[in-house]
Formats: sequence, structure tokens, C-alpha cells
Amino acid sequence: MVMRLSLLGLSMRRLTAGAAMLALAACASGPAPLQTSLASPLGGTWVVTDAFPAGPVMDSSSAPRGQMVRLDAGMAGDAAGRACPWPGYRDTTMPLGEALGAADHAGVSSAMVGVLEVHCAGQPFTTYAVMPDGSLMTRYGPWLLRLEHGEKLAANPAPMSPEAATPMPLTPPPAAEPAASPAAVAPAAAEPATLVYLASYKTEAWAKKGWGILAARSTGLKAATPVTRSVELKGKGTFIRLFASAKDVADGKRICKELGKNIAECGIPGREK
Repeated sequence: MVMRLSLLGLSMRRLTAGAAMLALAACASGPAPLQTSLASPLGGTWVVTDAFPAGPVMDSSSAPRGQMVRLDAGMAGDAAGRACPWPGYRDTTMPLGEALGAADHAGVSSAMVGVLEVHCAGQPFTTYAVMPDGSLMTRYGPWLLRLEHGEKLAANPAPMSPEAATPMPLTPPPAAEPAASPAAVAPAAAEPATLVYLASYKTEAWAKKGWGILAARSTGLKAATPVTRSVELKGKGTFIRLFASAKDVADGKRICKELGKNIAECGIPGREK
């Protein structure tokens, strides 16, 4: 009888130990605990600098370019302008398409990326994919948004003249030609350049940065001249519209074709007025 009780006690201890090990294994395989702080590269203020359609876009002006997003221990924001006090953060990895909710979108990579999950009051709030170049990507309705760190932008803002419709001097102006003699026949007036609308930004500095990003994707845009114009939109504030001064209408169409889906409103008429 004593031997039976001893064997029973040993079996119970083994079962208890086994259950404890299973519980520990379950904890180890579960999600990492939420953190209240962020690593220095991720903390601070971020700015939405680019927007790319990932679905049908009903309102092309709905992309929140210029939206500022705060990420730190005391506050977290998202592209919609929401704010969460005292958020929780969790680092994980997953395919980029899954992180952005665009796994079936042809232009989104399936490569594994670092992901920052933001929680508010213990509930999922928003998600940011951490890109290799240090930028963040997130989903906002039909848009995929790219965010850059505010300190990085401030370090090299490349401000332009505040005057509207001032072209950005990317190349030195050509030398002035000598004045024609009185007997010379005046040449025919050159046709005015065609302004091709590209996108709108909150500041001229961001417009100039946007030009650099787009010009890297279009040979025709590299050869064109950038032009900006300030416009006041009711209920939205002041925006800087970015145009390409193309040679003619056909040249403008070639630029938009090269940019493809990167610019949803490329060449839309009426924005130059």
C-alpha cells in the first residue's frame, strides 16, 4: 500500500512538472510582451512623404501626404490623425504584404520585414513595416503610405523659394545669347511648356524631395523642369502642387506612362490654374 502511494505521488509530481513545462513552452511560443518605450531610430515624429494606391481610389486627394505621426512612450499616432496616450509596442517580423494588408497586391513584396505593432489600451491600434532604408510603411484605406523620420527630413530640408510657380534650379541656366543685330530677323516665339501635374505636398521642401523620388523612376521626368504652385484648399489648408514642365503634351504623357501607378493623378488637367 505504501509503495502504491509512493508511485502515485511520483506520477503526480511528473504530471505537474510536465504541465509546467508545457505552460512555459506555450508562453515562449506566444507573442512578445508589449513595451512602453521604442528604440531610438523609431521614436520621435514621422511624416507621410509618399502615397501609392493599393486598391480603387475614389478620392485621389484622400492620401494624407504631410501628416505627422508621433511615436514615443507618451503618445502614438497613425496616418488617420488618431492619437493614443501611453501606447504599447511590440516588435515582430512578417511578410511585407501581410504587414500592410496588401498580400494580394502585385506591387508589394513578400519579403520578410521588421514590423512595429502599436497597441492602445491593450488593443491593436496600428502597424508599421520597418523598411531597409529606415523609412516606415503603413496601410491607410486604399493607400500604402511611406513615412520618413522628421529629424532626417529636418537635417536636409533643401528649402525652395516661397514664391509660387518658382522652378527648382536643378541645372545652371544657359549662358545668355548675344543680342541680334537690327537687321536680323526675329525668331518665332517658342511654344509655352506643358505643365504636367504630379502630386501635392504640405511644404515646398517635401515637394522637392518628392521630385527626387519620382525622377528616379522616370527618364523623361529627369529631363523635365520641376515647377511648384501654392494653392489654398477649403477646409484642408495650403498645399504645394508639383508639376513637370514638359516639352509638349506627348512628352507629358510619356512621363505619366513611365511613372505608372506610382502617381494616381499624373497629368490630371486643371491643377495648373
